[in-house]
Amino acid sequence: MAVFPLEEFSTTIVSNDPKLTLETSFEEHRLEAYEQGYKAGWDDATAAQIEEQSRVAADFARNLQELSFTYHEARSQILGSLKPLFTEMVSKVLPRLAQETLPQSIVDEILSVASDQTSAEFEIVISPGNRPALERLLEDQTALDVNIVEEPTMAEGLAYIRFSETEKQIDLTSVLAGFSQLVEGFFTQQQKVAING
Repeated sequence: MAVFPLEEFSTTIVSNDPKLTLETSFEEHRLEAYEQGYKAGWDDATAAQIEEQSRVAADFARNLQELSFTYHEARSQILGSLKPLFTEMVSKVLPRLAQETLPQSIVDEILSVASDQTSAEFEIVISPGNRPALERLLEDQTALDVNIVEEPTMAEGLAYIRFSETEKQIDLTSVLAGFSQLVEGFFTQQQKVAING
């Protein structure tokens, strides 16, 4: 005689009890609903993650584009502020520098030729404005036979050196003009780059 009736789990007991079948069917429906809810939640989470990744990628692309525009705008501003400085240098500083260095360039060229041709007679054709500086530099060169000819129509950055059927030209004016064109071309090109992005 058993005091407590124990339930046996080792075998399945088929019951015709409608209440038990109803509970089993309810449990299966509940489990199926749980599975569908879980799957729907997983699908929603996946869709939300994809949407978030798309949003982050779009934000990143927009920020890169804004950064690119900011760089180009800053570069354009800096170049725009440097253009007057370079223009001023090319139009005022470099011509004065060329005028000051032309006499020294002439003397250097004469000394170079005189080292090879000791008896050469030199004729230097220059503008009147360059004569005083050239004469000062030639004062120490007493061994050289130099004749200075002034040509009022010549540019101050231009000189001709003639010796024994040879003529050499020193043209700092063309160098300055070329440099001026380079500077202007550079800023024109940068302006095109800024417009076209």
